[in-house]
Amino acid sequence: MPQADMEAATRKAVAAQKECSERLRLPVEITNSIGMKFTLIPAGEFLMGSRETSKQLNTAFAPYGAKKPVWIKNVPPSRRVRITRPIYLGAHEVTRGQFRRFVDDTGYQTDAEKGDRKGITVIEFVDRETEVRLDPEGSWRKVGFDQTDEHPVVGVSWNDATAFCTWLSRKEGKTYRLPTEAQWEYACRAGSTTRYSGGDDPEDLASIGNVADATAKARFPDWKKWTIRGSDGYAYTAPVGKFRANSFGLYDMHGNVWEWCSDWWDAAYWKDSPSEDPAGPATGSDRVIRGGGWGSFAGGCRAAFRSACEPRGRNFNLGFRVVLVLADASGS
Repeated sequence: MPQADMEAATRKAVAAQKECSERLRLPVEITNSIGMKFTLIPAGEFLMGSRETSKQLNTAFAPYGAKKPVWIKNVPPSRRVRITRPIYLGAHEVTRGQFRRFVDDTGYQTDAEKGDRKGITVIEFVDRETEVRLDPEGSWRKVGFDQTDEHPVVGVSWNDATAFCTWLSRKEGKTYRLPTEAQWEYACRAGSTTRYSGGDDPEDLASIGNVADATAKARFPDWKKWTIRGSDGYAYTAPVGKFRANSFGLYDMHGNVWEWCSDWWDAAYWKDSPSEDPAGPATGSDRVIRGGGWGSFAGGCRAAFRSACEPRGRNFNLGFRVVLVLADASGS
């Protein structure tokens, strides 16, 4: 996408956000009672999915280890989708500190802490090689690397994420939930039609997200086949908000941690899905995850890329961000 077109798309997204704010008399940014920041996402139409063919993607990502991968098959070709109602979306991924408030207030035990499937997978560095193993005692409290309360919470299942939303809704008398897959991609793109909100070049990810990069490669030499050359400065999760935000004011939409969406997963759903406010299939066995994580290669961090995990699943690179529903807001 030419630079001039990218700048025009950015201006259009910012103008739509400002117009929505003025029309509804709502601030562009708000902060809730536990310090979570939200940004206003206007209603609008966008091209969802990949504008590139599988062949084009394989060629483009060959330097990053692409070998006719399954990750390409899960991305639908681009199609017009309309989001008819504005929302507030978390500017950041939910942090450990925010999740801790929920746990302290309710005594909630996550799926991992209940003994379900014996903890979570954790990552270790053993004799210069990456070792991923199941830790029976692993949970959001113990993920295999150091985190502060400013880092995104990981090791939480879809069930845990929705329980957090239920608690926050009750606490504030408002409706919080996970974003739909369509809302997530629309917000991530923020007017762009490129692979990433900042353009097509994987190397630019070092300035907008925490992905598998030179920093991770130095920590895990066996990752050399899929890391970008640039360095984002973090081998594991980064504190939220350390990278450049997109045009809507959202941080870490590419990388840092995968993010749960509300939708059930269906690889074929987008062939016949509604063009307005698609919410995913009615049933399924897995839930959609989006955005890529700190150990993900560049192709898996694209705005169009989609993957899935069972609702009880959790990992050292999987977290979430939440939507604040505007009950009385009308679309554009």
